[in-house]
Amino acid sequence: MESAPELELEDMLLTAATALRGAADSIGIVTTFYFHTQAAPVSVVNWVYEIPMANPNVSANSFSHIQSFALNASVIDDRTGFGVTPSPSSFHISGTYHGDEATFRSKIAPEFLRTLPTPASTKIKTLSWLDSLADMWGRPLPQPLSGYNEHDDFYAKSILVPETAPLSPSALLRYFTYIATNGSSTPSWFSELNLLGGPASRINNPQYSSAYSARDSLWVLQHYATVPSSANGDTQPTIDFVNGLNDALGMGYGGYPNYVDPELSASQAHAVYFSQSVYERLASIKKVVDPEGLFWNPQAVGV
Repeated sequence: MESAPELELEDMLLTAATALRGAADSIGIVTTFYFHTQAAPVSVVNWVYEIPMANPNVSANSFSHIQSFALNASVIDDRTGFGVTPSPSSFHISGTYHGDEATFRSKIAPEFLRTLPTPASTKIKTLSWLDSLADMWGRPLPQPLSGYNEHDDFYAKSILVPETAPLSPSALLRYFTYIATNGSSTPSWFSELNLLGGPASRINNPQYSSAYSARDSLWVLQHYATVPSSANGDTQPTIDFVNGLNDALGMGYGGYPNYVDPELSASQAHAVYFSQSVYERLASIKKVVDPEGLFWNPQAVGV
């Protein structure tokens, strides 16, 4: 690795641009954006399944099948994306398919549903690109230019699961047992297991370099819980519940830097959000472009 003083100007500018893609809060402010646009898809297949889960064993076995499906190159490619939102008694599964609805219904859906409990409800529909986005969000896309006041008092954590070490049956059983045991007594929370990898993943094979180093991930999990107003400022039960979701899956996973965990120390955050080689490179760039540490936060590069 080059030390900071040895970085040539051209190399420094290129590496700083790379660092901004994933670590801009520590590097600088982008004042002008240039967009290379793509043509919108003519149509998108949006699909949703609500599937009851009788107990943690059924949940664990069902997700094991879904995980095998996500790695099955004979039925899935870069046109398919989905996420699973579990509750103590069901899976809400939603996704998109950038292909024709007939192929989804005849090839993809049967393999996805094979061995799973019978869905309580099914929605499969072909939409325009913008209607697909609004359908996934559950509300119109336009937002007010003033008076926007949505906010939440919450705590969140994340887990990145590598493709080379998918979630094991024992980890899944612990996880869904925790949800079944504790989920109903926690007022407002959600867990999302979203597909990042799989065959021909565009996320794991990016066109441009960035500071995001987890290009071998199969899943990203977001664990999120709102602090209830009845808590009177006591955030600890919410933090404990979210930590329990992470802990149920075991240790050693990385995290997603866009789901910031404010409870992590700087050194913990650096280890969770960046690989060692990427962090060392970012620290080297930081010394050149921001030697005074102007761009600071409690988990910033160089802290």
